[in-house]
Amino acid sequence: MNFKHCIIFREVAKVENFTKAANNLFITQSAVSHAIRELENEAETKLFERLHKSVKLTKTGELLLQEILPILENLENVESRIKNLEYETPIHIASCITFAQIWLPQLIRKFQEISPNTKINVEVHSALKALKLLKQGKVDIAFIEGKIIQGSLEIRKFSSYELCIVSSPSYCSTAELSLSQLLGMDLLLRERGSAVRETFESAVTLQGYKVHASWESVDSQSLIEATKNSLGVSILPKILVEQEIEKGNLMQIFIPDFKLFNDITVVINKNKYKSASLEKLCQLI
Repeated sequence: MNFKHCIIFREVAKVENFTKAANNLFITQSAVSHAIRELENEAETKLFERLHKSVKLTKTGELLLQEILPILENLENVESRIKNLEYETPIHIASCITFAQIWLPQLIRKFQEISPNTKINVEVHSALKALKLLKQGKVDIAFIEGKIIQGSLEIRKFSSYELCIVSSPSYCSTAELSLSQLLGMDLLLRERGSAVRETFESAVTLQGYKVHASWESVDSQSLIEATKNSLGVSILPKILVEQEIEKGNLMQIFIPDFKLFNDITVVINKNKYKSASLEKLCQLI
């Protein structure tokens, strides 16, 4: 018994006539008769009673119809959707923390508006961990901050952001410091391996200094709160602290000739298959 047998059987049961079933299915009557005969041979019993101008299901035929109807409905449902399945392939995203805090929610919301049936799974990690997951093939796309060696990766710049040095107004009495003065203060920094930390440390090292952190955290918000409470000076994406600066809870500290920026990069593994749903997401970026 195959799918075609089931289609023919259902149609004959519906119209109770071999000729009508053949016409409805655009096949010959002999093809209908042959299919029903094969089914009856497999069932080892009659499935239809042959009447004068029609046929009628036997009790066994009725049981078979009950069995195959839900199967056919499911198969036909899949058949009608099969061309769209490629657009419903789940997307696995690895995102650095900064991108997840600022841009990722809006991007996913826009994507879901045009592709509501595509499931998106998100993992938020440090830039290094997000890149590692991509290289291992565990995610489809990664949003990374900081510098990346291209290799087998497809890289596209998404945006960039400025890093900002901030303190509470009560912790630091002046808005301009030298780099050595800054490094003598309590530094509240992101964790090692984060792009924010790496960019800051690289710039400091180029000036011949070393960084000694009083605090290290994967959570930018905890650093903001610690800074507001006059526990030290923090270096964070400016976009995360702008409101606190406007409210007067934080003040920006400037160092002459010391401006720091990080790029946000979209990264895809060139060697991994790119589904239609992923292509659609990439078009939004």
